[in-house]
Amino acid sequence: MTPMTPGDTPATYSPDTTLTLSEIADLTGRDLKTIKTWNDSGKGRWPNATQDETGRKTWRVPVRDLVATDVLDASQIEQVANELAARRESKETKALREQVIRLEEKLTAAAALADERANTIALLKSLVRKGGAA
Repeated sequence: MTPMTPGDTPATYSPDTTLTLSEIADLTGRDLKTIKTWNDSGKGRWPNATQDETGRKTWRVPVRDLVATDVLDASQIEQVANELAARRESKETKALREQVIRLEEKLTAAAALADERANTIALLKSLVRKGGAA
């Protein structure tokens, strides 16, 4: 868990704010498998956990359950959103950096191909000039 620092403000979350199991793992620094074991298909540590009915049926756990089971300290509730946002931003930044590297590699390859084609065109033009003069 992330320790609170002086100057942190009190929680503003409602007790029904929910987090996914992945968000709980990120926030607490625990392995996702551990969090899934704790959840145990909604009958485990967090009795109010629910599963979304759409798509992948993601589990969502109310913050109040996390506080009640000491996974989160009550004073951390406001920090949940800030820390998750920072982690998402960090992941997005990493993905964008990787994308920039791939695009730079493609640009380098395209520039080399353009140079090669320019050289081929210059060679063909010189051959045409020599052939026309003969």
